[in-house]
Formats: sequence, structure tokens, C-alpha cells
Amino acid sequence: CYICHSLRYDQLFSTRNALCCVLLIWMLTLVAVLPNVCVGTLQYDPRVYSCTFTQSVSSAYTITVVVFHFLLPIVIVSFCYLRIWVLVLQVRWRVRPDSKPRLKPQDFRNFITMFVVFVLFAICWAPLNFIGLVVASDPAMVPRIPEWLF
Repeated sequence: CYICHSLRYDQLFSTRNALCCVLLIWMLTLVAVLPNVCVGTLQYDPRVYSCTFTQSVSSAYTITVVVFHFLLPIVIVSFCYLRIWVLVLQVRWRVRPDSKPRLKPQDFRNFITMFVVFVLFAICWAPLNFIGLVVASDPAMVPRIPEWLF
């Protein structure tokens, strides 16, 4: 939003709106955890030394969790970064008319930093989610998954 809509950024992300977003995120997080409690997928996992989502309880539920909590957000965020990158390239190559303010170097650095954080997030969470898909498709694979992967 800051890069693509810099002129309206202060309106969109006022202190009040930011607090509302934080509250909404916490509410959605609680709503996302409730089905785990109902389905019974929260159990102690000695591989990670904590109470966590157990992928072998329900194949359909595991696939749903992976799609809605990992794959769909990755696709949406990738699409947003692609749009930002197109805008950055247009500004850098001056394809767009100069009617809009130019992109500041700090904005470009912020974009790269956020993109690196996103890529690292995806890399770190991908193994666990792909394990979930493997376990959902073939529960007999659980003992064959190496402990270090968790």
C-alpha cells in the first residue's frame, strides 16, 4: 500500500485503522484456532516438543489447513509483490508518465526488505506444510519422515 498508494497511505493507515487491523488479526487468529480444538488436532508432538497441529488426525482437514493457512496466503502475497514489482519497474524505466511522484530509494529498499522477509517466511514454513500434504495423502508416511525435518 505504501509503494502503490503512497499519496493515500496516511489516510488508509491512521492510528485508529492500524489498531482496528491489529484487533481484526487477533480475532481471525482465534477463529482459525477454534476448528483445531473442535476436530481434536491439537496434541503434544515430541518431535517439536510442544502442543501443535497433528497432521495425521484428518486428511481432509489437514489439506484444508495447508491450503487456507499456507498456499492461499502465499499466492495472494506473491500476486501483491508481483504488482508492486511491476510498478517499481515502471517507475524505474519511466514507462509511466511523470504525473505521479517518483519512487524514493528508501521505498525501494523497504520493498526489498519486506520481500526478503516474505521469501524467508515461505521457505521456513514450506517443509512443515508439504509434510502435512504428504501425511494427508498417505498416513503411512509418518514414521518415514526424518525427525530433523521437523
